[in-house]
Amino acid sequence: MTVGFWLEEAQRALRAATSAVTGRRASDAGEINALVHARADVYHQMARITELLVGGRPVTEEANKATATLILGRRGQNLTRLYVGLRAAARKDEHLPPAPAITAGPARSLRRAADALGIIGDIIAGHVPFKRRPGTPEGRAIRAGGGVQGTLADVARLTIEAVRLDSRLPPWLNRGGPLAHTYRSAAEAAEWTSNSRLGLAAAQLVATAKFEPGLRDLDTARSPLHPAPTVDTVETAITAIRAARMWLWLHPAQVTGVHLQTGTQLGLAVHILTARGKPDMIGGWRQAAIAAADLQATPASGPAQNAAAEISEALRWARSMLVITAQEDARRQARNPERLVSEMRLMAATLHRGLRAAVRHCNLFVRADAILHRPAGSLVYRTVPRWRPATSNDDLVRDLSGALWQTVGQNDHGDGTLMIARLLATPPHPHPVSRTTAVTAPSRNSNQASDDPAGPDWRHTGNGHLSKQATQPSTRVARSEAVEDSEKLMSGGISID
Repeated sequence: MTVGFWLEEAQRALRAATSAVTGRRASDAGEINALVHARADVYHQMARITELLVGGRPVTEEANKATATLILGRRGQNLTRLYVGLRAAARKDEHLPPAPAITAGPARSLRRAADALGIIGDIIAGHVPFKRRPGTPEGRAIRAGGGVQGTLADVARLTIEAVRLDSRLPPWLNRGGPLAHTYRSAAEAAEWTSNSRLGLAAAQLVATAKFEPGLRDLDTARSPLHPAPTVDTVETAITAIRAARMWLWLHPAQVTGVHLQTGTQLGLAVHILTARGKPDMIGGWRQAAIAAADLQATPASGPAQNAAAEISEALRWARSMLVITAQEDARRQARNPERLVSEMRLMAATLHRGLRAAVRHCNLFVRADAILHRPAGSLVYRTVPRWRPATSNDDLVRDLSGALWQTVGQNDHGDGTLMIARLLATPPHPHPVSRTTAVTAPSRNSNQASDDPAGPDWRHTGNGHLSKQATQPSTRVARSEAVEDSEKLMSGGISID
């Protein structure tokens, strides 16, 4: 399940809890206790997601309600205000007994919301471990700012729902008698949150990130399986591609010829499938597939072979989609194959990285000069093909590297992290989430050295231009809201300026 699924689940659960407490009172102490603990967990999980997205705590000190009230009263600094408000709202009375298991009512709904937010945090943490370098392309993209502003806005929307719930809690908690005294701190906490400017700070953060893409399609990828599961829908194709891509990204030294060949053929099939009758005849996936077909390599084994099988199964399905008759074209479009485009762009980045590693480890071979050989008893000489390890200066390697780089849409400065961030920020669905504008960069000077160790030749980009997509610049967090951390920010940390 993706981040978007769990965001919707958390929103439904918060609204169900709000509806359940409206116009009624708590039944007993157990229900109150369970709801108070679940409420604190909801705010705590939203604060945790915020920390994961920005790579640390926006403020280091723990703010009490008095300090939080002062900070929430400021103008601007929406991220800091949101985070401080969430941390303050997450505080609960430590003397309360452990929460009992509740199977019905608002406490159960609120616990569902807390669990959904916890899963979202786990998914994001799988790509951007706290205070550690990200190990996935999605993690590098998040650290570069891809999808961060949009996801912070999603957290802010859930904060508004939680504040709305808090406004209904004091009457629900007011049962009178000893219980009113026992849970007075819980009622006061809910009153503070509903009367504070936390909801306003959240609403302002939503407004500033109105057109920003988020991470709703982010998920944790499974490992490649043996045998490879059957691919028969766009969803299963995305799952197979993502599993292979993630494993290859984590193990670039295991990339070999079969991954390059099947991966580029899959990219070409997806390109033709989504080009609506106007595929590119030169450059891009087509050039990459032609170049990869002429390479030889050491065979894959173990998990690398499983990854190749996942790609091959997705390729079989994509080719089957290409032979659909014209009468079934409408049904094919309804299956939304455009969702594969973003996955294949990330696959191009993964294959490019693996190509460099394969050349370094001498896992790829190209044809050497043929030799003449005369078999015994024959008067005819025959040419015997020879193979040698490929180098970064070979035409096939340069053609393949340049074609993959063109497909990825690398920026002018050769910064792979920003490139992956742009890919992640590109909505995978046909309906636009962000305003994007296609631009074309002028062709590079052919004498200019490339930043790529594999040596992509900019002359092999088809029409001499490098096509890329530039999304609308993300709404930046103010410099005063920079992450405060006693430790030096690692190289993968997000720069908030």
